[in-house]
Amino acid sequence: MTYDAIVIGAGAAALFFGALNKDKLNILMLERNDRVGKKLLTTGNGRCNYTNTKLDENTYNDKDFTSYMIEKYGYEAIVEKFKAMGIYPYMEEDRVYPMSLQASSVLDVLRYENDRNNIDIKTDVFVKSFHKDGDIFVLKDQNANIYKGKSLVIACGGAAMPKFGSDANLFKQIKELGISVIDTKPALVPYECDYKYLKHLDGLRVKAKLSLKKAGKIIKDDEDDVLFTKYGLSGPTVFQLSRYIKGKESAYKFSIDFFYTFTEEEMFTLLSERRKDIGHKSLDEFFIGLIHKRLIIPVIDRLGLAKETLAKDLSENNLHKIVKILKDFELDIIKNKGYGIGQISLGGVATEEINAKTMESKKVHGLYFIGEVIDIDGPCGGYNLSFAWLSAMAAYDDIRSRWKA
Repeated sequence: MTYDAIVIGAGAAALFFGALNKDKLNILMLERNDRVGKKLLTTGNGRCNYTNTKLDENTYNDKDFTSYMIEKYGYEAIVEKFKAMGIYPYMEEDRVYPMSLQASSVLDVLRYENDRNNIDIKTDVFVKSFHKDGDIFVLKDQNANIYKGKSLVIACGGAAMPKFGSDANLFKQIKELGISVIDTKPALVPYECDYKYLKHLDGLRVKAKLSLKKAGKIIKDDEDDVLFTKYGLSGPTVFQLSRYIKGKESAYKFSIDFFYTFTEEEMFTLLSERRKDIGHKSLDEFFIGLIHKRLIIPVIDRLGLAKETLAKDLSENNLHKIVKILKDFELDIIKNKGYGIGQISLGGVATEEINAKTMESKKVHGLYFIGEVIDIDGPCGGYNLSFAWLSAMAAYDDIRSRWKA
């Protein structure tokens, strides 16, 4: 049998592609795992933040590539498609979750729709090779089984979670077709840092502004929770900034501003008043009530004074130094925590190789790419899943226009 379309992978983008098939095209989906959608269950801390009300092309690394599909479909189309499947939205600020707050609900309805649309899904199938024979794509699996399709949709993911099958295994074959692939690296990922007090600070979560610095210059910053770990830093701010770390990671630093709602002048005034009011206290007591107790020793250490020093003996230079420490607390970056920890991977099939309106390859007619296999990444907050849905809609609409009976 020759299918209208064969999809490699059965993750978020692929399952949404199948759920769109109300036209009952003959579609085959090949998944290397024993179950479909495993990675989807981990999204949004198990709650599946599936889109964002502020969906905008400027949040992605390639706004020119994403602008057309966002304008054509957008956040509203995503919500409506899922409502039609039974997933009603629950809003937390700009983030959209299923009302059940369960990622399993999203996976369940996608599986139901694929079954309803007669998608032929085969699991435990590892595609070893594929090529085009005339107008037909020919695929071979690990058991030498042959599959044929008029269109081929690659939805195998990036390299973010090898245990779920997203390990970039098809990139070599894609390159052999003459299609450019950008090297991958983990993103939305924690980082190991070099700092002697990390074990002391392990588990401390603070609301702060985190800046990413290179050669003393701020590359990007973000305001949200910062989580100290025994190896470095994690939390939403770290995840967001990880997208902007390019090349040699040790060339970057993180800088924490614990008092980002204060200017340096306001902070100096606050410390001056504090010195006046409780100048009789030693430094280790002076900071109590101002900063988290576990931060006191690290701050005093950076100040370079004995903890027994009385606050009244602090000079103005000392106060300026404290301001600098509290608003520019730097940690040297060592490396990211790697694939399997990162929520997504950067890199993938180069966007200049793909028609942004249809997701079809510009070099191989009938070959499509959807989801994380493409070199598109967005911040936390439902943006990456949104791209999976949008790219699936664009590809399906184009394939349907060709093969609908």
